[in-house]
Amino acid sequence: MKKYLFFLIIIIEILLLTVPAMSATEDIEMVNHPVNSWGLTGLLFTTMPYTLDPGQVEVGAAVLSENSVLPDYTLTEYPLTVTTGIAPHSELALRCSYFNLKEGPTVTTPIQRRAGNIQLTYKWNFLYQEEGSPNPAISLILTGIVPVETDSDTRINDAHYWGMRVGLSAGSEISWKEHILGIYGDIQLASSDPTNKRLRDIYEIANAGLLFPISKYRNLQMFIEYNIVHGQDNITFEGGDYSAITYGLRVVNERLNVTLGTQLLRKKVEGYDNSDKVIGLLSIKF
Repeated sequence: MKKYLFFLIIIIEILLLTVPAMSATEDIEMVNHPVNSWGLTGLLFTTMPYTLDPGQVEVGAAVLSENSVLPDYTLTEYPLTVTTGIAPHSELALRCSYFNLKEGPTVTTPIQRRAGNIQLTYKWNFLYQEEGSPNPAISLILTGIVPVETDSDTRINDAHYWGMRVGLSAGSEISWKEHILGIYGDIQLASSDPTNKRLRDIYEIANAGLLFPISKYRNLQMFIEYNIVHGQDNITFEGGDYSAITYGLRVVNERLNVTLGTQLLRKKVEGYDNSDKVIGLLSIKF
């Protein structure tokens, strides 16, 4: 955990050093801060410290499809998220998902269908970035997890009874002349079944990402992320230690977000080869 906390501290220090040097005299803003695949304002996996405005609602739907050669399977997740701004600088996100799992190389292999966990996440932007301020924004993230299916032989998620995550997110958006760059990072301590000594699993999640518009009106954006899961003992089709590079494109306006990306997974679990994941995400604000 300590090395990932150091990872986040380094990101914050870079923000503090670079923002004063690169801030433009005329503020340039991102067109939209849409939700990520977890339902929180972010990229695809990295969480931004920013939140929705009070009373604003954003609904998101995504498809995440992983193709693995060893072991041979295709796992497709269909998450649905609903996020609302509940107060100034805070938001609440509800996430549920559905999985299709196909094992083996033949087209006749039956597809297993499983319900994923239900997750409720609260994010509080307790240190927010004032307009023109060089300081990065920082948020607290708290997540409660309840599994829908508790049969340990068929679970795709790792929580048997319940789970939780707690962490921090930091970020800043740096403007320079006619350009803007978003730098974000988060670190979370996750636990499945923390009150059950036999089933307890505690591990770390860390993400960092860059976002930069590549069109004149900043509505076409490119992003790249680095993702880490470390220390996870319970191995499921969804879980296990890995590091990953995620990249893609995002098209946004003030309400709509369409994001397409690819994640290259380097797995650190015996018997699992590296794999890739294709992600599509659509969200709209109301």
